[in-house]
Amino acid sequence: MPKNKEQNPVLLPLVIDVVFKMFFEDSRNITQLRQFLKATLNFCDDDLSEITVLNSELLRDQTDDKGFTVDLLLKSKSGNFMHLEMQQEPHHYFKERTQVYNARIAGGQLKVGENYCEVKRAISLVITGKRMFMDGDEYHEKIVMRRENGEIFTDVQEINVLDLTKLKKGKSESDPKYLWGRLLKVKKWEELALLARESEEIEQAAEKLQLLSQDEEAWARALSRDNAEFARKFHEKGVREEAIKQGIGQGIEQGIEQGIEQGIEQGIEQGIEQGIEQGIEQVVKNGLENNIPLATISIMTGLSVQEIEHYVTLRKPLKL
Repeated sequence: MPKNKEQNPVLLPLVIDVVFKMFFEDSRNITQLRQFLKATLNFCDDDLSEITVLNSELLRDQTDDKGFTVDLLLKSKSGNFMHLEMQQEPHHYFKERTQVYNARIAGGQLKVGENYCEVKRAISLVITGKRMFMDGDEYHEKIVMRRENGEIFTDVQEINVLDLTKLKKGKSESDPKYLWGRLLKVKKWEELALLARESEEIEQAAEKLQLLSQDEEAWARALSRDNAEFARKFHEKGVREEAIKQGIGQGIEQGIEQGIEQGIEQGIEQGIEQGIEQGIEQVVKNGLENNIPLATISIMTGLSVQEIEHYVTLRKPLKL
């Protein structure tokens, strides 16, 4: 269970694909990767005793073929392939893209001279923050190729969907798959601390997520050009509003006092503005005192890194 959240009040969420990749690709988290795969894809312990992380760029068959890059591509002890994809906001053709990814993994195994009996399974797991299927309440669905009579044609290709929007309290609360799903969508330290009490497995994963959230290099990757927009949206609303709430309250009080002399309406408006400024400046001050990366403080306040650096240099009030 995280014990030092004061050192970094912002949690790196696993629903950001690059964070998901960093967490499960890290060799120090191999136990968590095995536990996650066993819970979500029902792999046996022996097959997960050896996991190889493969190149996530799917090779082209021809020079003019479209190239693909997946979040995680793994290989089990028996040679089965596991493709993990974190897609917080699926686009209109995400189903088609997932099918193409899975087909490329299944079809790209064999080399010249090899027999089709040597083909291993290609199993995809798509984790989504928006509903892929509008009907039904099951948060985990498995899709395989079947005949019209329902008989499975082949299990070589399999696509699993873990829908985080359908995670609801109920009879599945003790299910490891349900607990892992909740961990993937955690947004705040308080939520993580409560979830860590549910099982030793999740508590250990929560501690690993805490370590990742304190890593400046991890934050730099999460805030890279391709991920900055989503990372900012994810944190900015909750963190920034909470951070300046106290400043707004103080500003309203001051504004009411000033309003007695200047006109209540005008005074409250000015007081709110002053309170917001004071609240943001206090967040910057606290962040610097706790050695929080400037990029993190930028997310928390909405200020640019240059503005924060100016404050660091001069220790003068920020011009907001």
